[in-house]
Amino acid sequence: MALGLVRTFAFVVIGTIVVAACASTTAEAPVVADVASYQSEPAASSPTPTPIPAPSPTPLYSKLRIFVASESTDQVWVLEGKPGEPYALVGKIAVGKLPHQLGVSPDGKWVAVNNRMSNSTSIIDPLSMKEVVRLMVGKQPHGIVWAPDGKTLFVGHERDMYIARFEAGTWKPLPPLMVGVPQHVLTMVPSRPNELWFTLTNTTQGDVLRVYDLETNKITPINISDVHDAYFTPDETEVWSSSSGFLDKPSDRMVIYDPSTKTVKKEIHLPGTYPFHTEKVDQDGVYFMADRSLMVLSDHLRPGLLWVDWKERRVLSETKLGKQPFHTTYDPEGDRLLTTTNVDGMVNVIDVKTRAVIQKVPVPRAHGIGAVGILGP
Repeated sequence: MALGLVRTFAFVVIGTIVVAACASTTAEAPVVADVASYQSEPAASSPTPTPIPAPSPTPLYSKLRIFVASESTDQVWVLEGKPGEPYALVGKIAVGKLPHQLGVSPDGKWVAVNNRMSNSTSIIDPLSMKEVVRLMVGKQPHGIVWAPDGKTLFVGHERDMYIARFEAGTWKPLPPLMVGVPQHVLTMVPSRPNELWFTLTNTTQGDVLRVYDLETNKITPINISDVHDAYFTPDETEVWSSSSGFLDKPSDRMVIYDPSTKTVKKEIHLPGTYPFHTEKVDQDGVYFMADRSLMVLSDHLRPGLLWVDWKERRVLSETKLGKQPFHTTYDPEGDRLLTTTNVDGMVNVIDVKTRAVIQKVPVPRAHGIGAVGILGP
């Protein structure tokens, strides 16, 4: 009898261990009422666990706020839309004369816009939608970019020989970068945080693409002529540059560079197009398409938005837009691109999956654009 009790006790212990182990892998373990019923009743089949749905991913924002430089109104217009819903105009912010290039800080805390004809740069708080400070800069500010860490704002000038720098938050001017030539556009990326790439304008000098090393203060000229804008591919392994930059002198020429050696890899042509700009990191918003094989380029010839397989060096398709498309930003929750067209004064909302225009929002002489996610209601 004693031996039987020991065996019975052992079965109880083993049964308890098995039940405890199942409890760690199923939603609810079966309950054992008592030893007698466990031994006398035939073993029941384990219940099928109720599937627990995976939690929905937390949205990046409750609404996306789009800031657009309106050149003819001397204002930055603000559009807003909840995920998947249409965009609507929610505000207008007075800035300087002819707001042009616009840049959003990597953390989304600030929106900066160059007032091209008033030699100033306006800093906007995207939450309050107010200009918090207007910075005096050099002649005809154009290029604008944030350092990848968001601590410094760089402003280039079409009619001055230096690149201005400001400390984010305090807006204290930092020592300028004396480059000795007027600049057109600026480019930086997180993988190369000490390199500031810039193109030249209003000069007879050659090597019109250059790189400023922020650690050594040395400038590397790249042996190339006729460069308009320069931008990194989505994976930051190459730099591409468009040509001409004059609205009445179209060029289908693109030049591809190795950013490590600062040399030309290849020159290509995209026949029947006039490539201009693409969405830039540290400038045109804080969100970018997940598909890194695609690069979108505004096209001034057809005109439209080019969908480019940059590894294959070919245009896959084009979304038809109004005259003079310029800059683009991205809405990840709605999987939409927003591209400005200047002559017809529109922000074109494009579905990434279908590549079709699904909405147009009027903004007079729209140029620079950037997106900021807003977490609040």
